[in-house]
Amino acid sequence: MLPKAEDANAIAGMRAKMRTDARLFGLIETVKGFAGLRAVAQAKNLSRLAFGSVDFCLETGIEGVGAELDFVRAQLTIESCLAGLAAPIEGVTVDIKSFETLEADVIRAKSFGFGGNLCVHPAQVEAINRGFAPSAAQVEWAQRVIAAARTGVGAVAVDGKLVDRPVVLQAEKILAPAPG
Repeated sequence: MLPKAEDANAIAGMRAKMRTDARLFGLIETVKGFAGLRAVAQAKNLSRLAFGSVDFCLETGIEGVGAELDFVRAQLTIESCLAGLAAPIEGVTVDIKSFETLEADVIRAKSFGFGGNLCVHPAQVEAINRGFAPSAAQVEWAQRVIAAARTGVGAVAVDGKLVDRPVVLQAEKILAPAPG
């Protein structure tokens, strides 16, 4: 994890000091990093972006890590997608005693296309992993979509909704093994 990832040169400098098989995550936690987000995301050999929301709020004076930061979250997801990176990782939930807060943070992050959350306490790991894993209902839906698509009958519907290529790809994504 490269803290305060702010430009492609920082990524290249860190990468030069690492094993070639190690993954490098760029932590976007400054205004400068956010302003240079596209260049950072497209830096050679970067694996993923992560959001340092607490430091970002400190620098900007933004009070709150909820909806106040949704614009930043959307940009992290868009730039990750554009650069062909894995889904970004959401910042920490600092309230280590409230699993309700953590659960809400995971739901929000997932809704913005994030693929995980940073942790500040080991007790958060299980809840985060569970929150980012597909639910039993999602798996069952995905299996039905794949089965319907394989019938070769042309246009098919599942649960009264058309199954086209993007729907099949979404189902395949749900059924794919979690990235390691």
